[in-house]
Amino acid sequence: MARIIIFDVDSTLLKVESLDFAVARALKGRRGGKARAAELAQITDKGMAGALDFRQSLEIRVGMARLQRSDVEDAAEALKTELMPGIADLLSTLRTRTKGVFAVSGGFAELVSPALEALGFTPGDIRANRFVYDAEGMVTDFDRDNPLSRSGGKGPVAAALKSLTGADLAVMVGDGITDYEAFASGGADAFIGFGGAVRREAVAQRAPAYADDVVALTKLLGV
Repeated sequence: MARIIIFDVDSTLLKVESLDFAVARALKGRRGGKARAAELAQITDKGMAGALDFRQSLEIRVGMARLQRSDVEDAAEALKTELMPGIADLLSTLRTRTKGVFAVSGGFAELVSPALEALGFTPGDIRANRFVYDAEGMVTDFDRDNPLSRSGGKGPVAAALKSLTGADLAVMVGDGITDYEAFASGGADAFIGFGGAVRREAVAQRAPAYADDVVALTKLLGV
């Protein structure tokens, strides 16, 4: 049976949440920066656990972040050093044994694409949100037409990838409730919860299968 594997990015392919990482990096050394970064991380956790609507979480986080284009570019380069240990080897193996391996993120392409390219993903393998910048280069919003900018958005994206590749089975892997939703909605045929960076109990309790690290994930994927 031909299958595709769809990976979440933040706290799955990466050890960190990319937007939180970018904000913490931009605010380092600034007065009140540490508290602001911690507040944003709490909002991220609520969104990933399903305690806050994902679109609402995204609106709050982007509004709080106040990132400049230079902040985004700096963080994107630094994120290449935040890859989940062991994930590169697993991806290489999966690419030889499946119809495709994809990265689908509620994060932002401008932040995560360089790290994903380091993991062997091409632009066509990546689906993610996009920032909107003002004339001065500040992030002011996001592409609201992108299905990944709302709760439940990963389901139709997963279904579209399955159709595009002609696969019989789409497997979603991720740490957040938005990843589980891709399976619960029928967009993905299987779901493996992943706690290699952070264990979210709301996901662990719902997931048909759960891996606490890449070794366990490798076994669950049968490679």
